[in-house]
Amino acid sequence: MARVFLIGAGAISRHHAAAAYDRSVINEPVEVHVTDTNAATLQSFVEQFPDAIVHRDIAALLSGTRESDDIAVIATPPFTHFELASDALAAGFHVLCEKPLVLTATEATLLAARANAAGRALEGCDSRFRSVATTQRVRALLAEGSLGEVYHAEFINRSQRSRSGYEFQSESSWFRDPSLSGGGVMMDWGPYDIAVLDEIFEPMAVEIRDAWSGRPHTGGRFEADSDRAEQHIGATFRLTLADRSVVDLSYERAAATHGSERTSVEITGTAGAVSWDWLDWEGNSVQVSSDLEGALVTETEHHPTSGPVFHARPLAEFHSVLEAGADPRTRTARTLFVFRWLRAVLDAAESSEPKLVEYPAVPRPTRFEAETAGVL
Repeated sequence: MARVFLIGAGAISRHHAAAAYDRSVINEPVEVHVTDTNAATLQSFVEQFPDAIVHRDIAALLSGTRESDDIAVIATPPFTHFELASDALAAGFHVLCEKPLVLTATEATLLAARANAAGRALEGCDSRFRSVATTQRVRALLAEGSLGEVYHAEFINRSQRSRSGYEFQSESSWFRDPSLSGGGVMMDWGPYDIAVLDEIFEPMAVEIRDAWSGRPHTGGRFEADSDRAEQHIGATFRLTLADRSVVDLSYERAAATHGSERTSVEITGTAGAVSWDWLDWEGNSVQVSSDLEGALVTETEHHPTSGPVFHARPLAEFHSVLEAGADPRTRTARTLFVFRWLRAVLDAAESSEPKLVEYPAVPRPTRFEAETAGVL
């Protein structure tokens, strides 16, 4: 029997609980444990999931005899992640932590060291949009060399008013306080962006050559908070891949901008280019452009996504790789690299200085070590 221990009983925790009880996600009986510091939230959770085992506090949940594959899910606001994840690792759990993983690169490095010392895996929930069928098709095109020598990519996602804590989940005031959230849009949507870029290119090093950020002033209920954290950010990355080739990438993310909304996700090479829907709720198409006797031709493919829905993917993948006996250090290394890349973008924007992030001296997970477990 699998065992999942939820720290936090709010909205995101309920997605993890639903995934745990779904036999198409975890194909065995699951025992769900839960705790929360808010009694009303905990009571509401139990009404929705009456089979869950309730613990009076975090210390009670973390105590007791451990099974080798017990998973603790940290589903609380970001400023609590470092301490809670540290405690869970010390108690013998593998840890699946909501995004952003922690607040700083120093915290991430310490947490990864603690996971390795304990022989446990540390994973972030930035994996919600990994393994999407369209992105897997792009990975295949790159592996086949169909685009020729790749020399540029862009990953641009701009929304005019889609800020967490403002237009969405306004009841969660911690989104509006960077001392609690770690930042603005980069810590909110950036984890997904960087995780997908890492999935596609699997770089061994990333240089953030330059970065910038903006804090658009907006009216409305939370006007006074508009200037507290970046809600529009961009950077130029130079990715060094495993074969030592280099790809320059233009990155931009906005949850608030007075400019136009725009999405452009594209990779360009000497023999072709590809753009695609990387968010499976927005579509399932891949557009491949190339030359045919001097004329540009574009073909559109459709790749419907199968498998768990996006909120269930982090737990599905994590459980599968643990069950398959994956080396926990490989999971932790990728988690650390993705977070350090994410945090370096903010740090470069704040300091106006370039940053370099290198992959830890641990082998990368092979296709997330999940393909054979049926996740992909």
